[in-house]
Amino acid sequence: MRQSKRGFSMIEVIFVLVILGIVASISSQIIVQVYQNYITQKALYNINTKTELISTQIVNRLSHVIDGTTIVKDPLHPPYSAATKGNNWVKMEDIAVDDNFTMVEWIGYDNDSFAAGATPYWSGVANYETASRDSFDTPGSTLSSVQTIMNSLSGGKVDLTSAKPAAVLFIQKSNRYKKGAGGEYDPTCMGLIDPTQRACIFRVSMNSDTNLSFEDNKTKIVTERYKLAWSAYALVPEENTPNDYNLSLYYNYQPWNGEVYTDGEKRLMIPHVSVFKFTENGGVIQLKLCATENIGEDYNLSSCKEKAIIR
Repeated sequence: MRQSKRGFSMIEVIFVLVILGIVASISSQIIVQVYQNYITQKALYNINTKTELISTQIVNRLSHVIDGTTIVKDPLHPPYSAATKGNNWVKMEDIAVDDNFTMVEWIGYDNDSFAAGATPYWSGVANYETASRDSFDTPGSTLSSVQTIMNSLSGGKVDLTSAKPAAVLFIQKSNRYKKGAGGEYDPTCMGLIDPTQRACIFRVSMNSDTNLSFEDNKTKIVTERYKLAWSAYALVPEENTPNDYNLSLYYNYQPWNGEVYTDGEKRLMIPHVSVFKFTENGGVIQLKLCATENIGEDYNLSSCKEKAIIR
């Protein structure tokens, strides 16, 4: 007997197509959702990683601040002078409202050659009893090694010679760099405000492994402790659009030679910064950094990090 073959009816075909359409629609939505979640999580990971790394780098830099040199400025309104304090610059420890003070600047001591050897290559100790107007002894130092390291780090700009000197700051809290009123250490006498005013930052060259010569015939008081520096540093938010900045680091410039931060080298730290705030209280520097990451069209993700630098 011949068996009859039965096909699908039109209703069954339509029913199958409807089900397939529903499945395809759900699947595409799931795929789109998974992709969107992937893009969001990736962007969030990227911006979290960036802000954490950059915040840590900033902390490392600020950990080597020389006391009394940390100031904030409004980079849009130079020139700076002692008389303009509070208008376009202020000491970080005195900052109250930072809307107009977006730039941080400081002189950092030379931690690289200080920590490079089993014992510090510059000891940070001065023999003030034998010091003169021309030089001072620094027992336990190996300044020839300092010279090599500074020369390499600065690209030849500082090598502890008379032509390319480093800088010394004597760091006792009570230290007065010259006799008479108004002689205390202050950013206004370090070249950080007015590059022509640098009476309390002393240019030095190497006379021997344990002796530094002063390059300027200034009145000075040598105290037991000192810090040696080859560079100042500045963190500067540079505007792209309103509320969107690139945060750049300027370094390898020497205020004791009359240079300002724009004379140094520039490195982009992180783009698309929305918040960069800072304050100092009791020697503890606090900062907040927020940056954004675009995930398409007008959608942005933001990540913020807060750090404290205890020295």
